[in-house]
Amino acid sequence: MTAREQLIQEIEQVSDSLVEEVLDFLLFIKGRQAQKNSTSDDEKSILERMGGIPQHLLCVGNLSDRDVRRAVIASRIQQSHQQESSPSSSRRGSPYFQVWG
Repeated sequence: MTAREQLIQEIEQVSDSLVEEVLDFLLFIKGRQAQKNSTSDDEKSILERMGGIPQHLLCVGNLSDRDVRRAVIASRIQQSHQQESSPSSSRRGSPYFQVWG
């Protein structure tokens, strides 16, 4: 006897309320299986699902490289210090905001 035949035989012997529970469980499993087999959003990374890499980050270079990050930060700090030291510059308060703001 196959599993399908055995399941049908067991279903025929139980109450309707238990059959409803078994049906709910079966539909749940089918839905979960269909969700696993879905390939639309599952293959995309979180970043891709959110619209991709912001364009303003692409112009900087490979920010995942530690040396590149250091160079970018150093460059921004130098630019802010040059702006501070020039006579026509106006300060906005904290140097932090001039680097990142």
